[in-house]
Amino acid sequence: MKNLRLIIGLLGILVVLACSDDDTIKDPIFEFISFQNESVTINENGGSIEPIPVVLRLMGYEPTEDIRVDLSVTNTNVEEGIDYELSSKSLIFKSGSFISDTLFVSTIDNEIGTDLERSFDIRIENISKPEIKVGLGIENPTNAVMKVVIADDECTETISVFDGALTNQTPWGTHDINGSVNGSVVTLVGNLITYSPFSNATLEVTLTPDLDGGTKGSVTFDDFNAGTDSDGYEYQFRQVGSGSYDVCSGEIHVGFDVYYMSGGSWVYWYTTNNTITLQ
Repeated sequence: MKNLRLIIGLLGILVVLACSDDDTIKDPIFEFISFQNESVTINENGGSIEPIPVVLRLMGYEPTEDIRVDLSVTNTNVEEGIDYELSSKSLIFKSGSFISDTLFVSTIDNEIGTDLERSFDIRIENISKPEIKVGLGIENPTNAVMKVVIADDECTETISVFDGALTNQTPWGTHDINGSVNGSVVTLVGNLITYSPFSNATLEVTLTPDLDGGTKGSVTFDDFNAGTDSDGYEYQFRQVGSGSYDVCSGEIHVGFDVYYMSGGSWVYWYTTNNTITLQ
């Protein structure tokens, strides 16, 4: 009987050793946490777009206690707080749940146009139960990272679009004028006040974007000596209200009072509101 027990024991040891040397034998049960999608695209249109919900899924394991998952973000031509916002950077699997709570991704309409891809990666960084694997699959796990692509809604032009032939619309008529751009200053030349004796008026306006690289902004100028008409009268333009521009629509809006020189003093004549557009 003792010999039989010894033989059985030796056989057991051999089986264990054989199994230990067999690298192909794997545990048939695996636990994974992953994103549901590898990528998602979200439009930039700010408040007009509902935030995109993002959740994680848990496979092969039913939690008996809450599991916390921490996330990290890697940006490509975007910046958090300027291009997008995340409601959180950690998600929780409640006890007994295979789906995490929800992370919301929203975009910010920042008026910046670019031809470059604008995206960011959300990555599973840490799991409070470390024995659970990240991503689906043992050798080449997938869905451990989710890519969020922001679809830009701005054009990629700059204020250089105003360099050339333009159309000037006033309350009394529409006229062809010319623009030339130097840095942030646009020089407008032509019939700016619908007055034929003064068809060569000049006005320099400064275009300032609402934020660096933006396609929209303000139009300003100081009291500007606009030139002399064919009758010899000198003119000055003085801005009224807030001017604006939009590169994507190719428009400049600016209003100003028209003054002329008489007896050594500037005399108010009338006010004009101009819409200047690309031809």
